[in-house]
Amino acid sequence: MLRAENISLHFDKVILKNVNFKLNSGQIIGLVGKSGAGKSSLLKILAGFLAPTDGNLYFGETELPPSNSLLVPGYRKISLVNQDFKLDPYHTVSENIRESILHLPNDKREKRVSKMLRLFELTKIADHQAKQISGGEQQRVALARAIAIQPHFLLLDEPFGHLDTALRIKLKNHLLAIREEENIGILLVSHDEQDILGLCDKVCILKNGHLSRKQNPEDLYYNLANPAQAIIFGAVNSIMIEGKKIHFRPDEFEINSKSGISVQYIRSIFAGGYYENIFLTEKNERIVLYNSNPMDNIKFINVRRKINK
Repeated sequence: MLRAENISLHFDKVILKNVNFKLNSGQIIGLVGKSGAGKSSLLKILAGFLAPTDGNLYFGETELPPSNSLLVPGYRKISLVNQDFKLDPYHTVSENIRESILHLPNDKREKRVSKMLRLFELTKIADHQAKQISGGEQQRVALARAIAIQPHFLLLDEPFGHLDTALRIKLKNHLLAIREEENIGILLVSHDEQDILGLCDKVCILKNGHLSRKQNPEDLYYNLANPAQAIIFGAVNSIMIEGKKIHFRPDEFEINSKSGISVQYIRSIFAGGYYENIFLTEKNERIVLYNSNPMDNIKFINVRRKINK
């Protein structure tokens, strides 16, 4: 287990305040928050590249030394992959991976490099210099380097930022395979709600220096008690019903043929596998409803919340 207790970070302002966090082996946790909330700073603290102002870190029951006391920054068995990748541009893909495990005997080292090349589908470009490959390929090399050392925990800062849809899907499968094969605990920072909701076992939110409790992705998605927070994870409809503002997700509705909330159809947008159907209510409130087909003949709906929060 990787554990943080009462971690605080101050510069000219408070970045983190009394953050408590646990990451277990084989677990994938998502971390979300606005730009500047301190997500990357928290990852650097957990990986041993930034010393907190206050608080302690533990690997299992062993307290980790502050990063500013380390001769070489970074904790063993905890890998951090930043957005800049930090590859050697003039070394090949294989060499970049190999350099992270030079301490291993030659035969074990080469087996590990071969496994990483296969796992991340890098075999065909193994002899290409890092500067010659695409941003998405560089991202996979950076991940392969981080995994090659067989860490207990992997910290990822926006790992999907340089990838198209097909590569994002592949990378998600790679991460799930790594979790299953090597029982690695993964902490994932991403601005894309689909990356977080579709991949993580639990999700927490960093806001104003404070870290929320972990929540199941489905519970977090459908809990609309805080609409400003909920919109991080996708569209939220807001309408007035009998003087009360009601919030609901685009799939939280049922069609009514005779009565209910009167809606006027505007348009349908194909979103790949479903349609985003745009309507206006009688109060001129714009709402979006998800359906497998266009809803151009719908006149009435009812809100049907999936959780009572």
